Amino acid sequence: MKLGKREWDGWAESIMKVKDDLQSTVNDREVFRGFRDVIRENEVWIDAHEGGHFCQFVLRSYVARIVLGVRRQIKNQAESISLKRILSQMQDCAPQITFDFYLQRFPRDPEYVPWQEPTFKYVSADGKVASTQIIADDLEEVERLTKKVEEFVDRTVAHLDKRGSDGLTFNELDEAIDTLDRIAVRYICFLTGQYRDTLKATIQFDWKRIFSVPFREPAEALANR
Repeated sequence: MKLGKREWDGWAESIMKVKDDLQSTVNDREVFRGFRDVIRENEVWIDAHEGGHFCQFVLRSYVARIVLGVRRQIKNQAESISLKRILSQMQDCAPQITFDFYLQRFPRDPEYVPWQEPTFKYVSADGKVASTQIIADDLEEVERLTKKVEEFVDRTVAHLDKRGSDGLTFNELDEAIDTLDRIAVRYICFLTGQYRDTLKATIQFDWKRIFSVPFREPAEALANR
């Protein structure tokens, strides 16, 4: 693969699609954590009102949604847009990703901080050319931490495999999400110049408020409309 402006722009476009998809996964995890906290704090009350069935439904739905979101980022098929595919292509082109080439994509602005040098070191050991090993290490970490997630999806979510699965813990799932988040933000910054610490958003309203009132509007309120 010969690297040029078109290939770079393709990576930049793809990484933003990865960002949107993975950001949804990261944020859904945060909402579920909030939901889980409410359940733990009100377990006796919920059980007394037959709420366990609904809570188990939410749990199963969350796990299915999140593991599929993780799995999408570790596919490397020709038609796929995924973090793994972008990193695999960058690894192949690493010797062509020089700092001079990077400056052509992101010229210095004399009125702004020189962010290009520290950002280029996300993928370069010497600051002159991208390091195949750095990108390979990121790929290896993604694959290692998401392997069990992929097996869980293949054997229990996408199919009913007779081999079954050893199961998946919340800690393992969280570790996979955190790894994808941490690595993705570095490559988003590198490929687009958009810096961020995490894909996690801060919800600006009290979304847990609904748990303090019935989901069903009281009959007397409906009658008075």
